[in-house]
Amino acid sequence: MTAPADAAAAQQQLFEIIRRDCPFDQKARDALQLGVSYLGVDNGHLTRIDTTTDDWQAMVSTDAADGHTPPELELDLRETYCRHAIELVDQQSVPDVSASEWADDPARDTRELGCYLGTPIVLDGEPRGTVCFVAAEGREPFTDADRQFAALLACLLERELERETVATALTNQTTLATVLNRVLRHNLRNEMSVIRGFTQLMAADTDTGHDDTVFEHIDDLLQLSEKARELERIVTSDADRTTVDIIALVDGLVDAVADDYPAASISVVADGSITTAVLPSFERALMELLDNAAKHGGDAPTITVTVETVPDAVEIEIVDDGPGLSDQEIDVLDTGTETPFTHGSGLGLWLAHWIVSSHDGTINAMATDSGTVMTVSVPRKPGMKISHDLPELTRARDTYRAAVEGACDAIIVVTDDGRIVEANPAAGELFGADRTALLGRVLTDFFAEGVTVETIWADPDPSERATVTAVDDAGWRRIIEYTATPEIVTGHHLFVGRDVTEQVAREAELARKTQAMDEAPIGIVLTDPSAPDNPIIYVNDAFCALTGYTAEEILGQNCRFLQGPATDDDRVAELSAGIETRESTSVTLRNYRADGTPFWNHITIAPVGSGDDERMVGFQEDVTDRIDRPLSPAEPPNSAE
Repeated sequence: MTAPADAAAAQQQLFEIIRRDCPFDQKARDALQLGVSYLGVDNGHLTRIDTTTDDWQAMVSTDAADGHTPPELELDLRETYCRHAIELVDQQSVPDVSASEWADDPARDTRELGCYLGTPIVLDGEPRGTVCFVAAEGREPFTDADRQFAALLACLLERELERETVATALTNQTTLATVLNRVLRHNLRNEMSVIRGFTQLMAADTDTGHDDTVFEHIDDLLQLSEKARELERIVTSDADRTTVDIIALVDGLVDAVADDYPAASISVVADGSITTAVLPSFERALMELLDNAAKHGGDAPTITVTVETVPDAVEIEIVDDGPGLSDQEIDVLDTGTETPFTHGSGLGLWLAHWIVSSHDGTINAMATDSGTVMTVSVPRKPGMKISHDLPELTRARDTYRAAVEGACDAIIVVTDDGRIVEANPAAGELFGADRTALLGRVLTDFFAEGVTVETIWADPDPSERATVTAVDDAGWRRIIEYTATPEIVTGHHLFVGRDVTEQVAREAELARKTQAMDEAPIGIVLTDPSAPDNPIIYVNDAFCALTGYTAEEILGQNCRFLQGPATDDDRVAELSAGIETRESTSVTLRNYRADGTPFWNHITIAPVGSGDDERMVGFQEDVTDRIDRPLSPAEPPNSAE
């Protein structure tokens, strides 16, 4: 394999290998071979380790069958370098064993290796193996990029192993269940057939009065065995659907049940013909539900079956006046599930549930004081559901990917130890690196000292935004606003951040300017000329002291509230024209304070900002002392007006 040009190329190739649809062993071998090429070592191994027995085994190896470390090689853990990675549960990097504290390590004599880079594999919270790269001779120290790549490779193989373990467990459980079902069913039927035969012989010679009861229980067990066989056949069947007249099907089933239960009164409510495509097993599901209603409905049950169409579905409602289903049996019909404390009484309801579920339908069961109501719903066009759902899922996946890739905010997924396993392009821009170069690195390496993974995800309310100072590889400091959501899936956590350095600087500058305006010795107001009546939206303390009004009384008003009987209308018109034309204008007006006292107010207005952010600023100064003589409320305007 050709060595990748750089760390970014190596990580890209690694992700391509992991995403391939192939067996785990092939993925692991190719990933290890990529690591060997990129790191410039002799071999790479994925090991399985049992710390209780000190067993070490090479699960996957890049070495040949006759090489130094072939696949399936078994060793004593105590004679391997991997024991250090396992004991410390941390990556171990020793580029030159002879020049390190490992020079006298037992593994050097037994394995004859001069270079080691190993990362532990942790499953279910316990170290279970390693991903290690080795060479016979020592080499130059591994770089940060080398160690990060090895950690990322180990993390990805760890995730693949977890999936492989779950898949294997499910397969084994399914196989075991199938085998047990067949063996139990076969043996049960055979043994019960023998018991029935001998019981018949004994019944011929004796008359105990219990013969009918014994035969009834034996026949119930035989029927249970047959239903188990049919349940398996239905679950594994791949039959095709055919178009069926549901009303005709129900009529035929009702006739059959009426023959078996002559005391039952069964009626069908339906009009015309209702057809839909169903599997051959659908008839058996309806038969089970009808038989159940008749069998457990008392001595002379009354059963009504209603067939009708609803939007996109056919509904068959079965109503009986029997004692009603138990909560356990309703759970089986509704969900098809059982708990250790909840069991259905037989396989008939299981059959009905599985059959209807295989039609993408539902069974709704409801017990009332007057009986039981069971409603079976199946799609009229079952193919539509599948053909629509898959494109919807595909579109949802593509939309999700496009949203993440195109998001302006950095979106990062990390493991429990803070290592980055997913990052969008914006994350690379945020931290001043290509996003592929982020993979495998620890998120908090980009933050100022003192910030840990625990502190990032310690906030009890992850929806609240917080800030942290980041330092990129070039030493550039920036302020990041972020939200951190723990456990988006088990063991993986979400970090969403954005650069707010400039915003924080602007807010700080605005705060300084606002403080200057607040503390200015002359009155200052800001108005919004785009809003109706040009209301005041800001006022400083000096203006409140000048006029005698509080800020609460001033905000939202037009400045004309200071005018009174002696205010010059021409000067007011001059101010209005300045506001209209957005030009700086100065006038001296007679205004009135909150207590009615008049004063000479020198006003200067000017536009600030532009567009939607345009405002008018007004500076107000008491110049009464500059007028020749004091004024009283009754005096006419003098030359200052």
